[in-house]
Amino acid sequence: MKTAGALAIVALAAGAFMTPEAGAQEDRWPLGIQAYTFREGTLFEAIEKTAELGLEYIEAYPSQPLSQDNPIPFSHEISEQDRMALKAKLYDEGVRLIAYGVVGLGEHAIELGSDEETVRPVFEFAQEMGVDVITAYPEPGSFELLGELCDEFGIDIAIHNSGAGSRYETVSDILEAVEGHHPRIGACVDLGLVLQAGEIPHEAIDALGERVKALHLKDAELNGSETVVGEGDMDLEAVVTALEAVGFDGPVMLEYEPHPEDNMPHVATGIANWRAAFEDE
Repeated sequence: MKTAGALAIVALAAGAFMTPEAGAQEDRWPLGIQAYTFREGTLFEAIEKTAELGLEYIEAYPSQPLSQDNPIPFSHEISEQDRMALKAKLYDEGVRLIAYGVVGLGEHAIELGSDEETVRPVFEFAQEMGVDVITAYPEPGSFELLGELCDEFGIDIAIHNSGAGSRYETVSDILEAVEGHHPRIGACVDLGLVLQAGEIPHEAIDALGERVKALHLKDAELNGSETVVGEGDMDLEAVVTALEAVGFDGPVMLEYEPHPEDNMPHVATGIANWRAAFEDE
């Protein structure tokens, strides 16, 4: 583990992060881990495992314990002291917090018209931490406010397709929700849940077009169970081609839910399979 000295503290205060080391794997898009993959441990441990896998990016989710020494639930509401501790951990491990979610946004928005008091702190936290994309499950009445805040902070909102019975179960649900709204409001496409809903991942990307802001890189059998990335029914090369065609430039966060107690080999295999999809290009 690297040690952050006085220079590191100055960098942290300025919101800086470590640059990739020479010889690091070059990826077409920022490739990282959704911390829910390592939900059996703390966020700090998820950051350590991300670095161990040779990756430089992570997406944190609300409610994961922050650290062994301080097991408070992580969220955008953590104290300034805890934010500094998180920044120091990210700096020490050479990992950047590039995405945050899935976050519920716009609570009470239908009743109140807009709830800026609830939503603005999410964007303020994201800006402070260097987050590019907030993965979200927004209330239907919050989109006008979200568009204004996306503009103000320069941060995208990516609606997560959250599976059977959810408000945003399918690609069509997301397309209908974002129609006519700010172009920075789009989709975080969970590719595994797309397959489990009976849809084809690269076709979903085609349909969403420039609204694709982030990916949860998962694989599954069509209408079936989740698998290691590259071992299910997803055509990885077709997904890459579709992303290039729509001009995608967001983060790709690998998420693997099975075997949470011992999943590093499965995650490493998924990373290798994803990268292999680029070899024939």
